[in-house]
Amino acid sequence: MGSLEPKADGRIARTVSSVRSSSRIERYAALLLCLLIIFGFDLRLRGISDVGLAEDEARKIEAVRAYRAGDITANAEHPMLMKSLILISLLAAEKLNSAFDARISDEAAVRFPNLLFGALTALPIFLLSSALFNKGIGLIAAALWSTGINAITYNRIAKEDTLLVFFMLFAFYFYLRAKQMDYRQPARKRRAYILSGLSFGLMLASKYLPHYFGLNMLYHHLVHVRERKPDELPGRTPAIFYFVMGSAFLLANPAVLLPETWHYLTSYTSEQLLTHHGYLMGERLYPNQVSSTPFGTPIYFYLLFLAIKTPLPLLAALLIGLVIIMRRWREPGPAFLLLMFLFWIVPYSLIGAKWLRYALSLMAFVYMIAAVGIAWIAYEAKRALEALTKRAARVATIALTLIWVFGPLSAVWASGPHYGLYVNRLYRGRAGYYFPHDELYDDGLREALLFVCRHAPPEATIAHETPSATRYYLERYGRTDLRARPLSAPDFSPASAPHPTFFILQRGRTYFENRAEMAEVRATAHKVYEVVIDGVTAAEVYVR
Repeated sequence: MGSLEPKADGRIARTVSSVRSSSRIERYAALLLCLLIIFGFDLRLRGISDVGLAEDEARKIEAVRAYRAGDITANAEHPMLMKSLILISLLAAEKLNSAFDARISDEAAVRFPNLLFGALTALPIFLLSSALFNKGIGLIAAALWSTGINAITYNRIAKEDTLLVFFMLFAFYFYLRAKQMDYRQPARKRRAYILSGLSFGLMLASKYLPHYFGLNMLYHHLVHVRERKPDELPGRTPAIFYFVMGSAFLLANPAVLLPETWHYLTSYTSEQLLTHHGYLMGERLYPNQVSSTPFGTPIYFYLLFLAIKTPLPLLAALLIGLVIIMRRWREPGPAFLLLMFLFWIVPYSLIGAKWLRYALSLMAFVYMIAAVGIAWIAYEAKRALEALTKRAARVATIALTLIWVFGPLSAVWASGPHYGLYVNRLYRGRAGYYFPHDELYDDGLREALLFVCRHAPPEATIAHETPSATRYYLERYGRTDLRARPLSAPDFSPASAPHPTFFILQRGRTYFENRAEMAEVRATAHKVYEVVIDGVTAAEVYVR
């Protein structure tokens, strides 16, 4: 497969390496990266308390409370690392609120670990892109991540995908560096393998997705990132790599050793714990569980996501980048991105269960591919302007690159703090239509519950589809007297519900088990409140 650097001959080869790091870029790369991380953190932090907790986030708070009581098996379908960091964040917020009369909300505290690690992910993206191509492309990829609307959206929710991506990219990078190093540098290679093993272990302690480990091994089996010397023996991954990976996983996730965890995981993976199912996409309700593969949500689910929720300049750069890496697929950098992109989009599109937040790991590769496309655009612009002075061509190229990278920032400014509702210009007016569950992610539920708490008489009934979030906010607003019932419960019927009953309806939480009940409520009950976010109805309150 040859060396990592693209060959010097051929127009496409020159375009891939066109935006090579000038000495000035290399000199200030660390400073620029720090600025991107700080800027990215600021974008992720803005208005973080303006969006109420989603059901999944409220379940994290319940798990953290169980941790504090000594039970580490709560929420066992996910590893411990995310919940451990949330516990630390909530404890720190309690201390700060007590000591300095601060007003750090639970919404901010529970999301803070992901805000931080999401912003810091610009670092491994830069390192990996630089190792595969050069620092110029690395900085472009880091900038796209820091300012990307989709990265920001899913870094702002308390789910495991952010930590997964952070450690996954570091694991890829350190393993790649170990393979790139000369065999006469055994100490450095060993250190890189240890750091890669540590990162893979923490990746698995973030989310149980071991196939990324397998994809890394497959890539290095197929592609040689460094030409082997004549006297060099075949390189093998040292045992210390696997030992460190396993140790890191167990230390960060000791609950996996408990029988209760395995019993829960068995029930969870066999879908015995499902109380409702279905994903409303447009006007059609689809099955959305693994057992429905491949006949669940449509196979174009994630392609539609990219088409709708990617800013158009970035989408164009992605398509250009895909063409380039497909034409240069025999080279290490393009081969890596092509393999990771294809082995993401194909299996994830076929599996029955799909959620937009899963695409956060895809977006890392999307931004890296788009960075290659932007590098090509900058190179072609430079060639076209070479008829002018070299200085004018250089300035124009830099300006074009900056515009292409930071132009989509307008989407971020316009969408915040409800970033999930962003759609590009081709689909304007369709926010919250195709993916209402993921786009809203229970945004507006807090406000609907607050309305009910303020207006419901003592011991009234409230019907909903968010048990943990409802329980949390009823406790927070001092209305634990209200009787909460899931609308999709087999033993609950709107017609026989006691009077008064307040119904909270969310389009994104339409299921096969409750769609008839939702239609009945809309037909027979009186709407008393509606939460509208950026023109999209997020939640409705009915009473009868």
